[in-house]
Amino acid sequence: MLFFKDNKTLVTWWFVASVIAFAASNNGNCNEEAAEPAVSDTLVYFSYSANQQQQLKHLFADLHHKYGFNGVVLIGQKDSVFYSGSFGYSNYKNKDTLTENTTFQLASVSKQFTSVAILQLYQQKKLKLSDSIEHFYPGFPLKGITIHQMLSHRSGLPNYHYFLQHIPTTYDTLISNQQVVQEIISKNISIYFSPNQRYLYSNTGYAVLAAIVEKVSGLPFDEYVETNIFKPLKMDQSFIYRGIKNEKPATAATGYLYWWREAEDNYLDGVMGDKGIYASAADLFKWDQGLYHNQILDSDTLELAFQPWGKPLHFKSNYGYGWRMFYWGQDSVKVLFHGGWWHGFKTLLLRIPQDSTTLIILKNRSKGAHISTRRLLHILYPDSLPPADSLEIHVIEEALEKE
Repeated sequence: MLFFKDNKTLVTWWFVASVIAFAASNNGNCNEEAAEPAVSDTLVYFSYSANQQQQLKHLFADLHHKYGFNGVVLIGQKDSVFYSGSFGYSNYKNKDTLTENTTFQLASVSKQFTSVAILQLYQQKKLKLSDSIEHFYPGFPLKGITIHQMLSHRSGLPNYHYFLQHIPTTYDTLISNQQVVQEIISKNISIYFSPNQRYLYSNTGYAVLAAIVEKVSGLPFDEYVETNIFKPLKMDQSFIYRGIKNEKPATAATGYLYWWREAEDNYLDGVMGDKGIYASAADLFKWDQGLYHNQILDSDTLELAFQPWGKPLHFKSNYGYGWRMFYWGQDSVKVLFHGGWWHGFKTLLLRIPQDSTTLIILKNRSKGAHISTRRLLHILYPDSLPPADSLEIHVIEEALEKE
């Protein structure tokens, strides 16, 4: 992990700390247009030590025992895992404990997998990013919405959670991705604004993208991801949950709300692409490394996912294809991340390509501890951090969105 030396405000870790806080806590507020701090170009990397690992172990154990942190944490750099810790229960009733191989509902972290699936088909010249939805669905009433706009949340599509509310919440009426598309067609759903007019986070866009993957590949979305992503990367524990009862394997964690109340699945769990992937911390690290080593996508194509497409470039945070980002200046550090929140699960995958650092936090309980970001950063950078009272920490508004 890295930060800018000789500078009272830590730019990269200022943002990393903010996202960690989001993944571990329940709420917060901020101003996205906060003043831009000055930066230096000198990078300092953290060094591995048994003492640091022990401090991290004590930190998260303390958060678990005193404040209810229930989840798995993995920190890696390049090809090595620096720290991995599991705290609490996978299933509270059965007292099954969490491990780094326990699978969690990734919620919106699933979007980056949908993005890669689309980019694979683009790389194979089976679709264009400029293709509109009506290219695949001729009867689609909302004209001019492109794949690029859905990937970058500039489509204007309304959230399907709202226009599907008339459907009974039973397992007998699970909604599929193709049905989401057909609902828009048959109900003549209105668009929020003209395509590409502005940024607005849209789960519907990623549900439609998964439907397009099915149309183009001829495979169900879950089968496509299994064949073209999970298997090549040896993500052996990962799967896509389609909302079917008793389909989850024993390795899957149960999602909990407050006071260990199990979160109930509903008819929306049949929709994939915006959510639905279950993966372990160990498998997510394989995913992360697979991206670094271009195992499932060439570097030029993958780089499209990491460009700031969602908003004007002067914004301090942005969105690519399935990735949020913080990009500080033309020659500085880019932090890529995405969070997720669904049925009691809260998840975060964060990566810093400049030094190949990865941070994974997976929780299966909505209630939980607020991680002391200052303490965590001091463990990783004991000789380089400024005094705690001068460490400026803000929370970027987008990192607090309910994914």
